[in-house]
Amino acid sequence: MKPYMKRLEQQMGLLKMLRASGLHTYGLDVSSGCQALMRAEGKDRINFISNSYMGFSTHPRVLEAVSNAVKEYGLGIGGSPMACGNTVLHQKLSRLLAENYGKQAALIYPSGYQALLGAVQGLVGRGDMAMVDALSHRSIIDGCILSGCKTRSWKHNDTEDLKALIERTEGKTENRLVVVDSVYSMDGDLAPLPQMREICDPAKVTILIDEAHSLGIMGKTGKGLLEHFDLVPGNEVVAGTFSKFAGAVGGFVAGDEDLIEYLFHYSSPFVFSASIPPAVVAGILASFDVLQSEPQWHEQLWENVHFILDGLKSLGFDTGNSSSPVIPVMIRDTEKVLRMNRRLLDEGVYASPVVHPGVPLKKERIRLGVMATHTQEQLQRALDILEKVGKEFDVI
Repeated sequence: MKPYMKRLEQQMGLLKMLRASGLHTYGLDVSSGCQALMRAEGKDRINFISNSYMGFSTHPRVLEAVSNAVKEYGLGIGGSPMACGNTVLHQKLSRLLAENYGKQAALIYPSGYQALLGAVQGLVGRGDMAMVDALSHRSIIDGCILSGCKTRSWKHNDTEDLKALIERTEGKTENRLVVVDSVYSMDGDLAPLPQMREICDPAKVTILIDEAHSLGIMGKTGKGLLEHFDLVPGNEVVAGTFSKFAGAVGGFVAGDEDLIEYLFHYSSPFVFSASIPPAVVAGILASFDVLQSEPQWHEQLWENVHFILDGLKSLGFDTGNSSSPVIPVMIRDTEKVLRMNRRLLDEGVYASPVVHPGVPLKKERIRLGVMATHTQEQLQRALDILEKVGKEFDVI
């Protein structure tokens, strides 16, 4: 046995057991685009597994923009942003993001994960302190580890606990950072930004917001969490990704001009990575155009969210505190999640089984991601399947 396999042996045994039993539904063969129906294992299934909430990755105007950019720029740009990877398209997208969030400047990263790493590393270092919501995304945790800062967590969305933490750490370090997700990727609930501002601003604590599941989704016109709460831009630094809103790759950080200039030259996830292809940037720009010129997609998304949420609740499913396209169907049992998800897949619903360590024990769930392009017939069909399978497993 290879030496490193001793460390992996237990986990590998579990994976082999899941594959042998047919319960391993992670990373299935997909042979279609990210549409309301997605072909997995050779069959079309209702797509609830993606995060492409708006469904823009296959929109005709987006595909046209991508095609035109491929003809002009080719497959990729062949360099990092500091070399030849800062094209006019990248610069246009940076300006658009800064304007969207009312910031002075923005920076485009190769992925949302790298954007959060870069943002955290740029805002805190050794001797500083990051205070993260207990359910913050793994990229935020890894950013804190790489930065070398002190890290404290506070109870999820509990602003009283946050206030107590800020009071306890007063004077222990000059630079403190609070980090939250706008929309939590597994629970679908929202960060209480208005109350956080009331606590953090007087204490001169910076807030970093991960807008991954909020950009293009939350707010009357899809501008994110600030628009949702009808807040004017403040001192927050904003980071996020395009993989949800546009179904693309890439991430961003938006903030003060000095911060963005610093990140451009010193943020290792930015400096030492190749730029996302110009064709992808063109598709993201086209997605913003579609969001603005075809508001019916944003309206349809929220009609679909309310339809499926109301339907699940009326059937007796526990959907937690979700108020977004991210909808957890709480099962609270690892084996039942895996078996139930396999049955759903067989019946035609393609969803995500989420178990420990992705979520705490007894918080296991099946995660649904609602799309603007889902038809009501597809959503009703999904509800019918969920009802059937939920009764089979004694969940409802």
